[in-house]
Order: sequence, then C-alpha cells, then structure tokens
Amino acid sequence: MNDNTTPLSAQKYDAEINKTIPYYSEFYDQTMDVAAQCGFSEIRWLDLGCGTGTLEEKALARFPGARFVLVDPSGKMLEQAKAKLQAYEIEYVLEKSTDIRFEDEFEVVTAIQSHHYMHEEERELAVKNVYRALKKGGIFICFENVVPDDPAVKQQELLRWGRYQQRRGKTAEEALAHNARCGVNYFPLTVPQHVELLKKTGFSAVHVFWISYMQMGIYAIK
Repeated sequence: MNDNTTPLSAQKYDAEINKTIPYYSEFYDQTMDVAAQCGFSEIRWLDLGCGTGTLEEKALARFPGARFVLVDPSGKMLEQAKAKLQAYEIEYVLEKSTDIRFEDEFEVVTAIQSHHYMHEEERELAVKNVYRALKKGGIFICFENVVPDDPAVKQQELLRWGRYQQRRGKTAEEALAHNARCGVNYFPLTVPQHVELLKKTGFSAVHVFWISYMQMGIYAIK
C-alpha cells in the first residue's frame, strides 16, 4: 500500500513526478506569477495537499515574508516537506481539505494536483472550506487533472499523455497502468465543471489560465 494518494511514494515523488505529469515544474512558476499579480502587501498562505513542499521552496524565495500553513493527509509527505523546509518557520497540519476549519485567515490558498482524488461531494466540501478560509479579496489557485467532455477525445488525450510518459522513460505498460487510474483512483472534472463549482461556491471571479495535456490551472477570487 502506498503512503499517499498518488501512485508515487513520498520519498520518490520529486524525482519521478516530472516523468508523469507534463510541464509539472511549470505549474509552480505559473502559481507564483498568479499570486504576484494580486499585489498583496502581506501573505498568509494555505497550501492544501502540499506534498513534499516544493511549492513553498519556490514561494519563499519569491515572497520571503509569506507565512505558510501546509496541509496534507499523508504523514510521509509532510515528513518530506519538513526535511526540505527545516530552515523556515512553517505550520504543518495532518488533515484532508474536507476537514480544515479555517475562517477568513488567508490571502492565498493553493491546491496543486490534489483535489482530483476526491469524489463529487468531497470536492464540493473542500472548495467550500477553501472559500471559508480565504479573506475577502483572497485568491484560490488550483492545478488539477481534467477530462474532456467527448469520450473519443479523452481516449486520444490519454494516448498522447501515455506517449509523453514513455518519452520520459516509462515502459508502455507503466504508462498504460498509470492512465488506467483515470476515473478509478482519481476523478477529474471537465473544465466547465470546475468553473461552475467555483462560481456556485460564491467566488466572484474565475479564470482558467493554463491548459496542457489533461491538466488545468484555474484561479478564483473571493
């Protein structure tokens, strides 16, 4: 049994994730740019499904005064984050996004490749918790796996994603096994479903700022 909800162990996650997710490192740079454009004078930042803390490593270089709360349901992932970020004062919380109880505390909330592991009711609860945790004018920045509306297009995109993984060193069987997880181990929404959920929750502005392969970046302002 793995030590987190991803197909990669916490210890191997950083070394292997770029072989699996196209442009994965770029997700963090794009997140930094979106956060920077908000112009917050001070930032209290909540990262949900923080994983190994790579986002914080980048963010603290760009926003040295930011104060972070890192949340993840995997103790092993938090161990990796603590080791990577031991020079910083950071609050760590072993919890799911569905269980957080923050209210009007954060300028920025992020969830990078984490909420697609939730079923519909869990995801809706997580988004409501994000909305509650943000201050008025705060921003939620999210990267997720997504699925096309058209089943035929979905199959084509899974094949294309599989070819990417093989170019990065996976066998055809490994790529096929990974992509067979779609709809079984994780539950991606379509792009319109993401937008609708955020607007339904109460966010005043929603914008899709990144799409590649079967991943999307979206932000929403409270």
